[in-house]
Amino acid sequence: MSRRTFVLRLVLSLSVAALLVVLLFRFGGVSPADTARTLLALSPATFALALGLHFTTYCLRAARFQALIPAAARPGFRHALTVSAAHNLASYVLPLKTGEASLIVYLRLQCGTPAGVALAALLVSRFLDAASLCAGLAAACFVLRGEGAAPRWMGAASVVLLLLALLFLLLSLRGDLLVRVLGGTLRWLRLHRLRAGARLLEKLEGLAVALRAASGGWRLALSAFLTAPMWFTIFGFYALLAGAFGVPTSVGFLERALGASLAALFNLLPMNAMAGAGTQELGWVAGFHGVLGVEEGVAFSSGLAVHLVQLFNIVVMGLVAHLAMGVMPSWRLPDPLGSSDDKL
Repeated sequence: MSRRTFVLRLVLSLSVAALLVVLLFRFGGVSPADTARTLLALSPATFALALGLHFTTYCLRAARFQALIPAAARPGFRHALTVSAAHNLASYVLPLKTGEASLIVYLRLQCGTPAGVALAALLVSRFLDAASLCAGLAAACFVLRGEGAAPRWMGAASVVLLLLALLFLLLSLRGDLLVRVLGGTLRWLRLHRLRAGARLLEKLEGLAVALRAASGGWRLALSAFLTAPMWFTIFGFYALLAGAFGVPTSVGFLERALGASLAALFNLLPMNAMAGAGTQELGWVAGFHGVLGVEEGVAFSSGLAVHLVQLFNIVVMGLVAHLAMGVMPSWRLPDPLGSSDDKL
């Protein structure tokens, strides 16, 4: 990516974030002073518990990355945790999801993991995240619809979300087929006759092999097993802070998980603003106010406060991880996986 392109993305991301935050403050009936008072109401014990849940999420994510990487290129848990925390900061803060690629760079520099293997682990983990998020939303919609207090559309939504969860699960299992179909389409278009096209097809073939390896054997089953409690800690983090920041106790855990899921979903969008500013709050308000009927001011102030705590944790743990990468010895590995992965 050229410097000019990066600057344009940065400016666009900052502009989107600033516009959304201003609009939410303008129409949400909340002032920055109200948000500050909401934050100051957080007790140290609640913050410590939320931080513990956040750190547990990081540990489970690091263990999942380990599971998705073949043994010959697998880093130790300490390195995986450090790289995962540093990647999460870059992914969250850099504009328009450009920070996602940092995982490939960090694993390559710190652990010697071939780029194709790292990319495959990242893709499969994202497929599993999307499957878990859709499954969690489907379960919440189904249960709340059965209680009779939710809108009728939740029944249909739960079916659609369940189908999406199965689709993402299938992609995590055989994502290599999608890559091979793309490669076959490019060959049908005769792009392999061009030097750049042949290079791209070589990369796609290496990625397909790496994806098949990442989801092969016990690796995908273990990764899915780790993903379930990981998302429980994520929802627990949101639900705990939502209650601490004023969401009524009448809104139960499943309902809070539903509202938080929309915030998480908005954060997964490719056009997400820098640090999720504005977009995460928009998803939070849509869930808690638009769906669950929480008063708009309470929904916005709690969503913004939760986001600020989340951002603080991500920045602190990410900075510590970057410092640790500077002093930790690299995890040197041989490269028995072939040159095709290195070319990715």
